[in-house]
Amino acid sequence: MSKKVFELAAKLDFDTAKIMQKINKNASAAQKRLDAAVLADSNKYCPMQTGTLQKSAIIATVIGSGRISWVTPYARKQYYEYPSKRHNRNPNATGKWFETAKARRMKEWERIANEGYREAGK
Repeated sequence: MSKKVFELAAKLDFDTAKIMQKINKNASAAQKRLDAAVLADSNKYCPMQTGTLQKSAIIATVIGSGRISWVTPYARKQYYEYPSKRHNRNPNATGKWFETAKARRMKEWERIANEGYREAGK
């Protein structure tokens, strides 16, 4: 009985630089969408009297950097020591406004980032 042997040799060449460029482009698009959503959603829970605290984040944040910053002299104190009964002009205001937004919107943020990544790849 003869034994039949089938051999196949294949060589795949990948342009890893091009692949990484596409991954970085897609990730950058996803990060921009995510940053915009996190900023908007977090500001919904940010204390407000004049709007300066919320506006400071809009001005100081570089969309796509992955970092949202509220940069008033009182931002840190408001974030960590905000009294829960005081709502000023924003009835949703709370301390740790980013954490509040994250607890309520994380699934949506994941969806936004994934959608941004996929759409950038088209």
